[in-house]
Amino acid sequence: MEVVYYFDNDLNLCPVKKYLELKDLNPDRKLRILAELDQKIEYVRQNDGRPMPPISEPLHNYSFFEIKTRKDRNIVIRVLYFRYKSQIVLLNAFEKPDNYNTTKEKKIIEKYYNLTNQYYNQFKLSPKNYEKYQ
Repeated sequence: MEVVYYFDNDLNLCPVKKYLELKDLNPDRKLRILAELDQKIEYVRQNDGRPMPPISEPLHNYSFFEIKTRKDRNIVIRVLYFRYKSQIVLLNAFEKPDNYNTTKEKKIIEKYYNLTNQYYNQFKLSPKNYEKYQ
């Protein structure tokens, strides 16, 4: 399977690729996170994009899956993807606290899921909107 980034025409960028710039991290930590994430994406690719816990998991009520990578002690990076024909499409990425239970935090996370759902629907309408994952 080929791994690709979803490209949003309105934003003129790939949301996952933009997130992975990780501008707030020092170079060594950034490199470690990117290497770990790349290994997990490769593992998902080797398994035809199927969610394989604990590397990737399905999300209830959504048509996409998540890959988790730890950013630091309290924050986990979530990369959301789905399988489309012979592609694994990386839709969106965001940070999520390990433990959250306030209504405000739940609403923020729900906004990310809803936005990713929009990306999912847009990609299915225009499946040529992507960049190759490198």
